[in-house]
Parts: sequence; structure tokens; C-alpha cells
Amino acid sequence: MLAGMPVSDDEMTSVSFALIAIRLNHENRVAKMRRLQRCCRRALISVGLALVALNFLLCIGYLFLTLTQHASSW
Repeated sequence: MLAGMPVSDDEMTSVSFALIAIRLNHENRVAKMRRLQRCCRRALISVGLALVALNFLLCIGYLFLTLTQHASSW
């Protein structure tokens, strides 16, 4: 193939197919990354809520412990 010569239909078809394949691969990678980010966000929110719940339970346990100690000291 020499520079400046017109390309054949087969070559144009191959180039067009390659460009479409590159675009589809890019879109698939972007979609996969977005799904992964969404999954990680949900996991972080779940872990955060679990930590908040555990903190609440520890505070309630500490409150009951201190209340029972004050009630039993005579």
C-alpha cells in the first residue's frame, strides 16, 4: 500500500470494524468499572452501617452496665 493511494472497500471495512470493536471494548470496560464502583460503594455503606450499629450496641451495653453498678451499690 502506497501513501496517497485510494483504499479498497475491504480495507475500509476492516478499519471501520476495528474502530467499532475498539469503541465497544471501551464501553464494556467503562460499564464494568462503573459496576465495580457501585458494588464497592454499597459495600462501604454496609460496613459503615454495621460499625454504627456495633457502636450503638456497645454504648447501650455500657449504659446498662453503669446503671446496674449504680443501682447495686448501697
